[in-house]
Amino acid sequence: MKNLISRRFLFQQIFFGLVYLVSINVTAQVVKKDVPLEINGPLVGSVTLKSAKIWLQIPVIRSRDEFQTFLEYESTNNTGKFTNQLKNTKRVILDADKNHFIWELTDLEPQTKYQYRVVAKKGSQVFRSKAYTFQTETLWQWRKDPPNIKVLASSCAYTNDSPEDRPGKPYGQGNTIFSSMANLKPDVTLWLGDNIYLRETDFDNPKAMASRYDKWRSIPDLQSLMQSGSHLATWDDHDYGQNDSNSSNPFKQVSLDLFKRYWPNPSFGLPELPGVFTQYKSSDVEFFMLDDRWYRDNEKLQDNSKQMLGPEQLRWLKNALLSSTATWKLIITGSQVLNLNNKYEGWHHFQKESNEFMQWLESQQIPGVMLLSGDRHFSVLLKKERTNTYPLYELTCSPSTAGPYLSASQETQNNPSVVKDSLVTANNFCDLEFSGKRGERQMFIQIKDQSGKSLFTTTISEKQLR
Repeated sequence: MKNLISRRFLFQQIFFGLVYLVSINVTAQVVKKDVPLEINGPLVGSVTLKSAKIWLQIPVIRSRDEFQTFLEYESTNNTGKFTNQLKNTKRVILDADKNHFIWELTDLEPQTKYQYRVVAKKGSQVFRSKAYTFQTETLWQWRKDPPNIKVLASSCAYTNDSPEDRPGKPYGQGNTIFSSMANLKPDVTLWLGDNIYLRETDFDNPKAMASRYDKWRSIPDLQSLMQSGSHLATWDDHDYGQNDSNSSNPFKQVSLDLFKRYWPNPSFGLPELPGVFTQYKSSDVEFFMLDDRWYRDNEKLQDNSKQMLGPEQLRWLKNALLSSTATWKLIITGSQVLNLNNKYEGWHHFQKESNEFMQWLESQQIPGVMLLSGDRHFSVLLKKERTNTYPLYELTCSPSTAGPYLSASQETQNNPSVVKDSLVTANNFCDLEFSGKRGERQMFIQIKDQSGKSLFTTTISEKQLR
């Protein structure tokens, strides 16, 4: 009997011991389970044949040393299922701010799809984001026709913030347009300036200026667009400073530092020449982003030599255009260029500088040049006939979410440069599709409303720009 009791006791001890060990193991597994990591973005900036820049923000991080952060990535044909062949990189660029990151990946292969995720470690706790993807550029030169690409463009993105907005009816028209843009799966999205609107409470307060960016980047409707394709940006007055800001802005360096923190552009100016101007190429389309604020004089300045871009930036642009082998060369600026009927800001107010450049451009007969601009709170296609070469087009794209300029029809009705039926005074964005065989490339232009409905279409062939 005693032996039977002893055996029962022994079996009970063994049973409860096993239960205890199993419970410890289960608890450990629960503790070690990854926690989903919520982020703003990511936003892929410049992508080349063998590199990519990726911006994102991790709101959960409150101090710089609180977490170890990594970006894990690998080439893939099976999105979301990572192998054990992952590469990882620690944060590469961090502008003295606790939770903004720009990673630069430099060991990639051409025409390859990559998936990536963000990992943040705090002690034994591991946070991981979901999987995102991007694709490197195609090495098509000397091998095949240029790839077809879709480019979207917009400007003037005003987001309502009632405590600091102007009284009365909200100026922002909602953010659903960004979802409509994302649904088109663009290869490149161009942000043409006034991408945020600094308020009176921000102009002389660097922390408030940064907060304005943070609020915009956290908009739910914006997330899917940021995660689509690559992005390239320039600025205009409202993301540089006050309305109609110029080179006298005492906080211009703060604005430039913030722009660099939030936009993973290929470059920012030149080592000896500060600013946001840069260039970027995708397929056979090259984008020349200009800085129309850093060197700008006040338009009221009574001086024939007043400038919007400045001689050094223009010299850079001329050299870049002459060196370009792209079929399409898009010169991009926040301010309009060809609209002489414009009583507001525009390059035509700087006659000596603009006239000299236009004369130079015509004399060089560089093929494939077209202008792209924002700012005006309406969209329109302008066409300037030239004596000794092909017509020069300018596509103005505005506004995405700010209030439209409803009097634009009065300004444009007697303007011979306006292409028929191209004026759009609703919230909109521009959709450019580049396609066709080498030597027969075409650009299909659409101006679309908030829902993605096409309001104007036209096609320009590369032969028309020769």
